[in-house]
Amino acid sequence: GILYELDPRTKLMGLLLYIVSLFLFKSWFGFLITILYFLILRKLSNVSFIYMVKGLKPVFFIILFATLLNIIIGKSDWVKTVFTLWRMIGAVFASNLLTLTTRPREISDGLEKGLSFLSALHFPVHEMATIISLAFRFIPILSDEAGRIMDAQKSRGSRIGEGNIIEKAKSIMPIIIPLFVSAFRRSDELALAMDSRLYGSGKRSVWKKMEYGVYDKYGYIVSILFLSLMIVDRCVL
Repeated sequence: GILYELDPRTKLMGLLLYIVSLFLFKSWFGFLITILYFLILRKLSNVSFIYMVKGLKPVFFIILFATLLNIIIGKSDWVKTVFTLWRMIGAVFASNLLTLTTRPREISDGLEKGLSFLSALHFPVHEMATIISLAFRFIPILSDEAGRIMDAQKSRGSRIGEGNIIEKAKSIMPIIIPLFVSAFRRSDELALAMDSRLYGSGKRSVWKKMEYGVYDKYGYIVSILFLSLMIVDRCVL
């Protein structure tokens, strides 16, 4: 898909502008345009829609809780509730689209390059990009580790995820503690590996320089036009 060929900086800027646009629209026109825009991007990425819906599973209860809170405390009507629900789902969908079409290393490099101007203010841009890159790499590792710990605990007779809320919370503790121990052990190993390679002792070199391609300028233009359309929807419609 075309999204795979875009520079990470273009996709990061597009994600930012899309999320801002989600919180700007206030009419059914803007609502439908944001959905259509996302569907076009998904088509360009060739990512399965069913696969993206499955990506909502980790944040499903957060979205549900926020929606109920908006209804009860905010006393919103059903139209505003639908808009708020789509804003949260759309933000998750767009973020998933970025991570599914961009390598973690490219995301961190794009952030570092895009925020390089902050170095003049002595902001640790490189360190922040490194932390984000490591976080992306450790998420699947810790997820697999949590799965192995759960299987080990179940083989010992633990009833994980059964019973009422209090019992479910208690059953998680035998997983959390070993997972924290494993995470600390891996972080120590990573720190030793980085020290042995003299990380931070000099200026970092770049193996592959980031360059804008043919479609990147069109990506910026489309993102800015889409944001402008949502501003018009906010102020005029």
